[in-house]
Amino acid sequence: MMLSLTACQHEQVEDKAEPLLRPVRTTVITSANVARSLEFPAVVDVASKADLSFKLAGELDRFFVVQGDKVSKGDVLAKLDDTDLKLSLATAQANNDKAEADFSRAKNLIKTKYISQAEFDQFKANAAATNAQLQTAKNNLSYTEIKASFDGVIAKVYKDLYQEVNAKEPIVRLHDLNKVVLKVNIPESIMMHLRKNAVLGEVKASFTALDGHEFDIEFAEVSTIADEYTKTYEVFFTMPAPKDFVILPGMTAKVKADIKAKSAINPDKAVDFYLPSNTVLSDRKNHYVFTIIPVEAGVGKVKKKTIIIGDFTEKGIEVYSGLEKGDVLVNAGMSKITDGMLVKY
Repeated sequence: MMLSLTACQHEQVEDKAEPLLRPVRTTVITSANVARSLEFPAVVDVASKADLSFKLAGELDRFFVVQGDKVSKGDVLAKLDDTDLKLSLATAQANNDKAEADFSRAKNLIKTKYISQAEFDQFKANAAATNAQLQTAKNNLSYTEIKASFDGVIAKVYKDLYQEVNAKEPIVRLHDLNKVVLKVNIPESIMMHLRKNAVLGEVKASFTALDGHEFDIEFAEVSTIADEYTKTYEVFFTMPAPKDFVILPGMTAKVKADIKAKSAINPDKAVDFYLPSNTVLSDRKNHYVFTIIPVEAGVGKVKKKTIIIGDFTEKGIEVYSGLEKGDVLVNAGMSKITDGMLVKY
């Protein structure tokens, strides 16, 4: 009798140590719904560029920069010979000083009727005219300098010292290299597909000179007018200038874009996955699925994941978010499991 009782107790201990696990059937989400991946050649451009020039003609007297120099907004880059303009400024200042003094005296004389109103008006007009001439002389002197209009790099110097240059003639080119711009020409046939049937997914750029490196880029703008001869549209992407590499205008690159299919009921959203209808459950608040987090070989912990779904289609239920590639999805036995349960799969 005692032997029998001991045996029963031993069996109960074993039952507690090794509980029976409920089996479920699963499938691994292996790929997102990427309709196609497109690759285009691209050329590096700059976010901002400017050919800077003088507002006056004259002789180039001094350069303060060379090609490749980094400059800040407001830095003086080049200067014209200003000898004659300084003399003109001195003359204008003297004329204005005299006219202002005459006008000041005229204000007192008009009060005592020593001069007529017409004479007073002449003094006043002369003071105003000489003041305008003085301001013009100051402006002309300031126009003998070219200043950087933004932070950037001197990309090119067009002229040499002591050359005679004309007004508005390019002297230096300034590039903003803080942001890299990639220009892609996309054929009209592909543009029609992108506009109508797809949502732009992940976009990356790789550069011919930087083998093995990829960079995330963002869409910036698109031309709405096709090139007259090539029938392509210019599309621009941007990325911050990398700290470890120098990427310059004119360099070549490849832009790779994942194009996702649009939702049938919500064209503004891209479908990440299509799931069998029996795997998607719902409560009063949300739609959800059961996934498995592996614990050991053949054993996993149930995890309830809330998802956002779209339309019911021939491919399955559209899923916008909530799942990731590689998730282990329970596709049979969902009614017998709960969140956090250990199961066999």
